[in-house]
Amino acid sequence: MADYQKMFEKILHDHGLPIDENAVRSEFEELVRTEGLITNTSKYSPFWRLILAIVIQPYIWLKNAFIKNVLMNMFLMTARGQFLDLFANAVNLERKPATAATGEILFTKSNQNLSVVIPAGTVISSPEINGVTYQLQTTQEYSIPVGVERARVPVVAVGSGENYNLAAGYYRYLVEQIDGITVANDDNWLISPGANIESDDDLRERVRNQYNFVGHYHTDAVYRGIVTTITGISTKQIYFVHDAPRGPGTANLYLLLNDGVDSTYFIDKINDHIMGHGYRGHGDDLRCFAIPDKKIDINVKLYFDREQQPSDVNQYVLNVENFIRCAFRQNNDYNVTPVNAFSRFSISKLNEELHDQFCELHSIVFDIGDIVSELEVPRLRTLKISAEVTE
Repeated sequence: MADYQKMFEKILHDHGLPIDENAVRSEFEELVRTEGLITNTSKYSPFWRLILAIVIQPYIWLKNAFIKNVLMNMFLMTARGQFLDLFANAVNLERKPATAATGEILFTKSNQNLSVVIPAGTVISSPEINGVTYQLQTTQEYSIPVGVERARVPVVAVGSGENYNLAAGYYRYLVEQIDGITVANDDNWLISPGANIESDDDLRERVRNQYNFVGHYHTDAVYRGIVTTITGISTKQIYFVHDAPRGPGTANLYLLLNDGVDSTYFIDKINDHIMGHGYRGHGDDLRCFAIPDKKIDINVKLYFDREQQPSDVNQYVLNVENFIRCAFRQNNDYNVTPVNAFSRFSISKLNEELHDQFCELHSIVFDIGDIVSELEVPRLRTLKISAEVTE
């Protein structure tokens, strides 16, 4: 908001209002001289210094409060929180609420000759990721009969938010052990991804996009607006291809999903929403697909100085691994630049972000360069990390 602060300060200045302490002091001193209110205006006078403080500091506070809480919230570009909700309400939109992830966890028996009952509320946990563990619980009692080795059991996250949308292999611990049972979340385990309450930036984009609905034709913006009404999808996840793949009037919409999301379920839901419930334009044929994967193999070598190596190297390496996996959309626990379609993913930028997060690292060496993507999203096929202590 710093640039907007300067922009609004310039507006006030152009309309004759002082915007900094020196300008306020000069105007106040001129008023005092004109009115003859105070004669002892020496900079050594405690009384004069008190008067200046009483006048100048409240003015500066009020000026900043006026900019941040009034002017900024008068415009869609800078409005936040409840003020942005008012802009959304004006175009018949509401901020999307937080939701909990739902999916299916694979329960496997060590002995097929036994019947096992999985109680409702059985809790499955992830390892610690950036200091936090995530948990799912079964939604119903489930029986795995004799002769059946494994079963997929419905689960729901114990809390709401996108951080529970972890990739395959993360959920693998039973909080309370069940004899002869192991658990894991496999590929496409996530049926309905969890979502955070819609951010200001995402809601702002939807409000901007909503102005396109006044047109008589279904444009990209209209379809984008229709799809983003579904909780968990933002405008940044949507891509269009207009090369008439099925003839004139046809187009494809591609959705960027995180690892672990059951793309078939989600894509079917969107296609049914658009084509099956009358949200398409007259004569349009718009179909939704998941963006294809671009599988990537990465080997990483970490180097530590002997004097700065962490006390638990294995845990440290695991934290680095989770950070890299976050960049490849397998978890959401770090502030890192994610991979995208139609982009160049900078390995040097990832390296820089790793150094910012893990100060004990002396050097990080990747065996690949930048990843250039077209209509595809880079996904990790393998990630191998090794560590070495330098002299």
